Amino acid sequence: MAARGESREEESVVHEALAARYRRPLVQWFRKRGLDHEAAEDCAQESFARLYGSSTANVQNPDAYLFRVASSVLADRRRRARVRQEDRHLPIDDFDAPSEEPTPARVFEDREALARLSAALAELPARTREMFLLNRLDRASYSEIAARFGISVSAVEKHMMKVIAHLHARFGQNG
Repeated sequence: MAARGESREEESVVHEALAARYRRPLVQWFRKRGLDHEAAEDCAQESFARLYGSSTANVQNPDAYLFRVASSVLADRRRRARVRQEDRHLPIDDFDAPSEEPTPARVFEDREALARLSAALAELPARTREMFLLNRLDRASYSEIAARFGISVSAVEKHMMKVIAHLHARFGQNG
């Protein structure tokens, strides 16, 4: 390819000429071997990257060398596909993600659960219920609740334990 003593710059010119001349034929070569267009483009790019990363100063036939590199890229790709069992992968286009729209049944179930929770909370003393709602809905900390009601943080903790025990008794662990 390049005689001994030629500079890296001259070698780079040869690489660029190969890329300009062989990009399309190389992609077609990969396509004929079963790769889709995107994978063929990726493999062509990988072939040129490997070519640029190696010294081609002593290569007699750069065209043949490029296709030998491409053959190696294809073998590596097939080996990785076999290891990863890519033939068992489903394309993302076929993936049927669940809708984020709530179904009527889900809306009904959620409303029933909310009604049961509301009824269970109504059984608690108003002050305890308010502390629980401040913490869970308004995200108030125990110290903020304690300051609001003029009690200690420990007292707030006891009210919260009372609510949690009551809800566990009403609904169990999975409530």
